[in-house]
Amino acid sequence: MFFFGYFVIAALLIGFILRGSLLNLAEKPFRHLWLALIAVALRFIVLSNAFLASPWRHLSVPGQILSFVLLLIVTALNWSIPGMKMLGLGILLNLIVMLSNGGYMPVAPDDLVEIGHPHQAEVLRAGGTDFYGIALTEQTRLPFLADIFVLPRFFPIRYVFSPGDALMGIGLIIVIVWGMVRNSPAGLEPAGGSDKTTGEV
Repeated sequence: MFFFGYFVIAALLIGFILRGSLLNLAEKPFRHLWLALIAVALRFIVLSNAFLASPWRHLSVPGQILSFVLLLIVTALNWSIPGMKMLGLGILLNLIVMLSNGGYMPVAPDDLVEIGHPHQAEVLRAGGTDFYGIALTEQTRLPFLADIFVLPRFFPIRYVFSPGDALMGIGLIIVIVWGMVRNSPAGLEPAGGSDKTTGEV
């Protein structure tokens, strides 16, 4: 999830360059963002080392799948907002490849070594799983949707990522920049006039 921090930073920079404002973003009539917060929190929990070492570790995969479903619901509820379609497509592609591979995201162990995680690479090579997913092999289904890309060396913190992740990141940039630089159309203002919120319940 920290991978998307790069996209958020890029979006904020673009938004400020275009003379946008975080206040504009906060006033946009996004619907049910609380579901997205639950999804992100759930993913952090089920992928944490503490959870994976607990008696409930078998719930990690269902928890991850549920988090993606919740995010898809949020994108569907905000479908008319620029960037949401791309964001939703990225989420869907990640969900498809994970469901096709037992609920795990395939990743090449050599790529994990490349970004500085040799221990996790050995776990995957041995047939195990961890928060990075499962080893990308010849038996992997839909390998072209897996974590097949690696951030270049000039990034301070490097990650492996999938085509779905890339689409999600681009969609996130579009959503944030749109929110920062454009005023809400009159017909989309939530009830209460100036008492707008970023989440609707």
